[in-house]
Amino acid sequence: MVLVSGVGAPRLSRWVVGVPVAVAAVLVAFAGGYGYHGDELYFLAAGRHLAWGYPDQPPLTPFLAALADAVAPDSLVALRVPAALAAGGTVLFVGLLAREMGGGRRAQLVAVLGAALSGPVLVPGHMLHTTTIDICLSAALAWLVARVVRTGDRRLLLVAGAVLGAGLLNKYQIAVVAVGAVVGLLLVGPRSVLRGPWPAAGALLALLLWSPNLLWQFAHGWPQLEMAAVISGNGGNGARVAFLPAQLLYVGPLLVPLWVAGLVRLLRSPDARPFRFLGVAWVLLVVVFVLAAGSPMYLFGAYPALLAAGGLAVDGWLARGARARGLVVGTSLIASAAFIVPLALPVVPVDRLDDIPVVELNGLTAEQFGWPELARTVAEVHRSLPAPGNTAVVTENFGEAAALERYGRDLGLPTVHSGYRGYGYWGHPPDTATAALIVRPGTRPGPPEWARDACRDLRVVATTRNDRGIGNKEQDGRVWLCEGIAEPWADLWPRIRHLD
Repeated sequence: MVLVSGVGAPRLSRWVVGVPVAVAAVLVAFAGGYGYHGDELYFLAAGRHLAWGYPDQPPLTPFLAALADAVAPDSLVALRVPAALAAGGTVLFVGLLAREMGGGRRAQLVAVLGAALSGPVLVPGHMLHTTTIDICLSAALAWLVARVVRTGDRRLLLVAGAVLGAGLLNKYQIAVVAVGAVVGLLLVGPRSVLRGPWPAAGALLALLLWSPNLLWQFAHGWPQLEMAAVISGNGGNGARVAFLPAQLLYVGPLLVPLWVAGLVRLLRSPDARPFRFLGVAWVLLVVVFVLAAGSPMYLFGAYPALLAAGGLAVDGWLARGARARGLVVGTSLIASAAFIVPLALPVVPVDRLDDIPVVELNGLTAEQFGWPELARTVAEVHRSLPAPGNTAVVTENFGEAAALERYGRDLGLPTVHSGYRGYGYWGHPPDTATAALIVRPGTRPGPPEWARDACRDLRVVATTRNDRGIGNKEQDGRVWLCEGIAEPWADLWPRIRHLD
């Protein structure tokens, strides 16, 4: 198969720029709603311990968190600006991708509106997360390769390599997206994209940009491999069975016709044959992530191509029918907005969250509540101790540790420690601490195994709750007082560190 080089792209619709700008503006406007997610607090903590890697992620998102916090310390809105820009960027690249596929202005409009009202854009776009950046860079990568297919300018593969390298410094899933695209090109073409020096140059540039993180992983014994095994083990067969059905909900149930039509067009339409590799890549990624028992969100990076192709499919459907078809499309988009906006953005009053139900459909919402209350509870217990200076604070997970750092420093709490993921690499309590307050979430109310052996006396001294009564992991958690620790923390720490 040959490239379709020399084929001119349709005119760019002004909506391809206008809709992404509107999406980013709306996300910034609502960025201060509810509160920090536990992952965001962890990224801030990781940003204070900047490194080329962590046991559970590469460094880009913590770097963005550190940058936002340096510009506007303790500002939730500033922290979420990069996520809003990335979400807007995803919508932009979907529109540009639709144009590269030959979509006119109406097809571009349908594509960007569908993307703007989709779960992969709005849900992670509300908070700073590795997934938010990953989807944007994956969309940029798909657009660049599609542009190479249309124009024949393989020099763009060097730019694609730079995007891939940046993506690998953020989240490793983009590597699977890239490999899926390459395999798709090998299977269905156009294989000429992969000829010449530019594909190798792009791959080499990506590897060069990624190499500092690879060296960090090598120096620390490849903890990411252990992390991947933990994630796969936590998923199990249940995750495999639920993977495809979850796509119908996560992208948005009312957008299913759009992305399914895009997939069918990529796989079957003669007009879409030069870009068929993108549809094949989606199918390959489904197989890989199902076998790996991965999260349904891992597939988000493959949806920009389907949404873009869906814009062309819907445009063709509209061109063949009566005005009523336009009403159907418009109503579907409005209904999709009515479904996804309350789930993704903090527009529902807190006392109505259980009525919608927002928390059940978007678990990320629940973890934005209760962190200040957690800090107050732990601080009150710590102040009441007869020897608070000899009492360390050790948490079960990074969200608790990072929240106590964020809200506890004004309440007199000492340096907080945790054995969970990145925190496990940042040091243990001093040996002068012969007692510890152990903070555990409601999902793990009992004491940790290490404490049963190390503590002469171990008892519950507080229960953690949020003021809103939101049922999240920290609700009804326990604070344990561990006294009489005779074993050095350096000896205890290998038993305390954990990834799951």
